[in-house]
Amino acid sequence: MKLEFHSTESPDSDDVAFVRKKLQAFNRTQAEQSVQRDLAVFARDENDKIVGGATGEVNWGWLYVDMLWVDEKLRGQCIGSRLLRDIEALSRQYNVVGYHLGTTDFQALDFYLKQGYEVWGQLPDFPPGHINYSLRKLNEDS
Repeated sequence: MKLEFHSTESPDSDDVAFVRKKLQAFNRTQAEQSVQRDLAVFARDENDKIVGGATGEVNWGWLYVDMLWVDEKLRGQCIGSRLLRDIEALSRQYNVVGYHLGTTDFQALDFYLKQGYEVWGQLPDFPPGHINYSLRKLNEDS
């Protein structure tokens, strides 16, 4: 069999979807099927403008918190804590084992540590000159 390899900085979305579908099919043969759900919690002001939000995905029994953001003017008012608690609570209906996320040294490491998360991995120089942290917290209800 002769193969040709093609590199691109703008892959065709159908090609990406094909590879994703094949990987997911393989994963299903190796790991127990589980619920997969996208979740989100938003904080809105009186004008219905989003001033904070948390997004994540439940998969293989864990909640991955993808993003948590609070408007800079409103930080320090426990909005981030509430968003994180709410998305964790939303995920518990799927009997998650725990929650995991990533942050950098210039983002919110101390915040997540105060919320009960623990560091389980570090990636230096990501981005250059900084440290990227992987954190987790077990679901005390499971």
